[in-house]
Order: sequence, then structure tokens, then C-alpha cells
Amino acid sequence: MNNQVNRYISHFLKFTVIIVVISVWGCATTDEVGKIQYDVNKLRAEVFSIKKKSATIENKLPDQEDLFQKKINALEETQSATARTVSDMLIQLQSLTSEFQMLTGRFEESRYFTEKNSTEALKSKETQEVKMKNLELTVDDLKKKIEELKIINTKLVQVNADLSRADAKINKDIAALKARKPQTVEKKPANTKPAEKKPSVQNEKIKTLYMEGYESFKSGKTVEARARFSSVLNDYGENDYSDNARFWIAESHYKDGSYEDAILAYEDLFKKNPDSDKIPGAMLKQGLAFYAIKDKKTGEIILEKLIAKYPDSEQAKLAMKKMRKTVVPEKNN
Repeated sequence: MNNQVNRYISHFLKFTVIIVVISVWGCATTDEVGKIQYDVNKLRAEVFSIKKKSATIENKLPDQEDLFQKKINALEETQSATARTVSDMLIQLQSLTSEFQMLTGRFEESRYFTEKNSTEALKSKETQEVKMKNLELTVDDLKKKIEELKIINTKLVQVNADLSRADAKINKDIAALKARKPQTVEKKPANTKPAEKKPSVQNEKIKTLYMEGYESFKSGKTVEARARFSSVLNDYGENDYSDNARFWIAESHYKDGSYEDAILAYEDLFKKNPDSDKIPGAMLKQGLAFYAIKDKKTGEIILEKLIAKYPDSEQAKLAMKKMRKTVVPEKNN
């Protein structure tokens, strides 16, 4: 504003100097001088107005400067507060970023273990389902086996009842055979000597006598063999060769075709030596002997008892074959 006033004053002075110069030189007319005078007055009035406005503006400038300063101070304080806020926000942002990274790490770790546990749980579930399926199959098999066992038990009860009746029939048939055919006492061989008193010597004598009877049986000398086996039983009482001697006596009768004598001899073995390892073979031959005397029913009963009592024996397998097709040796002349 002061610069503008100064410019007006400078123009006014220049204009005044021009007027003076013109007046001095006398080059202007009266009208021109009057016009110049008018213009000078007008310029004076404008200069006065400008000075007045300048003074008014200068009076207002301090207030405007204070206002501007306050606004500047307020802006600086706002800027400072904003800067502090931005700084705090940056710190909070860094903190949140760190927490976010930490949480992200935990989340990834949790997701890994969750997926791992889920996979293991799925495998465990599949394993449990397989086990449950196997258990169900096992239970079904057990149920079937229980039903089969019930059927087998029913059959066993029936078989036991049949066996009881069969035993009664066998005993009755054997008793009838005994009544019909009295027991004959076999003559001792001529060379048989009294038993020795010493046990060791006696055992050797029994063994020798038994082996002589067995060699006679293999040679087909059944009568001589029976005589020697009978000496083992009659002269020395019960001994280590008693069950074998009874078995071969029965076998010699069977070989001769004396089936009734064979049946009675086998029965003597059953009663006196029930635990002998010759029992399965004796049961097979006794059953066949009943077939031979045309008593098929009793023969089948004995073979069925053999199969039930000794199912894994070779004699049981032969009995099953014989029950389908019985083969009886021809009677010797």
C-alpha cells in the first residue's frame, strides 16, 4: 500500500515539475493552464484520498498481522499435533504389523497342526472303520460257528445216545457169542518153561516168548502163535507185552476166519487194556468181523465209534472207506 502511495506522489511531483517548466517557458495558453490546474487539483484530491486510505489500512495492518500470526501459530500447533498423531499412528501401525505377523505365524502353525491332526484323525477313523468291519465279520463268523456248534452238539447228543444203545447191543451180541461159543484154553508150547524168579530174567523170557509168537504169526503159523501169546498171558500175568499179546491172539483168529473168536478176543483187549495203542486197530478189525458174520448194523456202530473216538487215526480213515465198501478177508481152509 505504501508503495502505491509513493508511486502517486512521484507522478504528482513529476506532473508539477512539468507544469512549472511549461509556465516558465510560456509555451502554454490560459485554457491549457486552467486545464492543467484542474488536473493538478484532481490529482491532489486523489493523493489525499489515497493517503487517507493508506492511513486506514496502516491502522488495520497490526490487527491483521496479529490475526495472521494467531492463525499461523494455530496452524503450527495443529501441524505439530498432527505430526505427533501421525508419529503415534506409525508406532501403533508398526506394533500392529508385528502383532499381525506373530498372529499370522501362529495361524500358520495352528493350521499345520490342525491339518496334520485332521489327517491323522482321518487315518485313525479309517483304521477304526476297518477294525469295526473286521470285528463285525468276526462276530458274524462266531455266530455262524455257534449255530454250527449247536447243530454239532445236538448231533453229539444223538450220537452219544446212539453209542449208548450201540454199546448195549455190542455187549449183548458179545455175551451171546460167549454163550454160544465157550472159551477154549490154548495149549502151551512144549518148550515153554516155568517163569524165572528174577524180574530181569523174567522180562527177557517174556520178550523172547512174545517175539517167537510174533514170528510164528508172520509165518502164517497162527495156532503156534496163539499158543505162545497165551503163554505170555497165562504164565506171567499182566506184563509189558499183555496188550500186544491179546491183540495178536485176536488177529490170529481174524486171519483164520474165526470171526466170532476174533470179536471176543478184541473185546478182551478193550476191557483189560483200554489205554493200549492197539485199541484203534482192534476196533477196526472187530467192526469188520461183525460185517463178516453178516451183522452189518453192529459193524457200522463199532466203526462209527472208532471215527468219533479217534478221528485223526489211519484206522478211522480206513473205517470211513470200509463203510462205503466193506472188504472182508476170505476164511482160511
